[in-house]
Amino acid sequence: MSSFVPGPDGRLRFASRWIRLGDPTPEMLGDARRQLHWAVQLLASFAEALVPRRPDDSHAAVTWSPERRAFLSEESGDGSELRLGLQPGELVYRLYGPAPTRPEVFEARGRTLAEAAAWLETALAARTGGATQTFRLLEPDIAYHRVAAGATFDAAPADLAELERWFHDAFLLLEAVSIAEEGASPVRVWPHHFDIAVLIELGAEDDRPVDPEEARSVGVGMTPGDDSYPDPYWYGAVLGAADLVGAGDERAQATRAASFARAAIAGCRELLR
Repeated sequence: MSSFVPGPDGRLRFASRWIRLGDPTPEMLGDARRQLHWAVQLLASFAEALVPRRPDDSHAAVTWSPERRAFLSEESGDGSELRLGLQPGELVYRLYGPAPTRPEVFEARGRTLAEAAAWLETALAARTGGATQTFRLLEPDIAYHRVAAGATFDAAPADLAELERWFHDAFLLLEAVSIAEEGASPVRVWPHHFDIAVLIELGAEDDRPVDPEEARSVGVGMTPGDDSYPDPYWYGAVLGAADLVGAGDERAQATRAASFARAAIAGCRELLR
């Protein structure tokens, strides 16, 4: 039995770490979500500058650390083993290096994205012993927010903390999916679309090689909102925020999300069969 559905005792194997969602309510999160979407672009810029490029752009994807409650870039490829983190609940950037070095910290609240980039330039130079170089921010085609034009970050702390819980819970379920499903990718957060997802390559259990042009896959994940749905939702099919939040307490929400994931993956497999 897959690890992301109830076992014989009716308990979910990841549910004990699930944090209840719904306070603040999903419709309150739009402004904080757009600010956070722009904030995470600094991690993508870090990756584009320092992480070896891959054809599928996964070098620019970030991970979620449930221990640090933070988005993390991949390690730099210059031997310095640096990675940039962003704790959404506190709106704090941290530049991590090899232990036991303490991370440099930048509190973004009340500051601008350009100031964050300038801090990163200086912090990188200090870690690598190199001269400070201009750090180029990417100009992504994402939903506009005033922070992109130089306004300071001012999202409500309660809204940011709730968005952090959405990503945290999504990671717990998707990590279980990744472990349980043959051919599943690691759990990744994609800065451009700002979703956290797993991609399951169909036919991975077969011994025969798969023609890339005939390869089929199923994607399941969560986005905190976009142009299609302003509130957070799960996809594969669609599980809206109101449906998930309305399920009840922590265990009920975890069960609802796991049931959705199981059904969405099975349904997509059947459509692609």
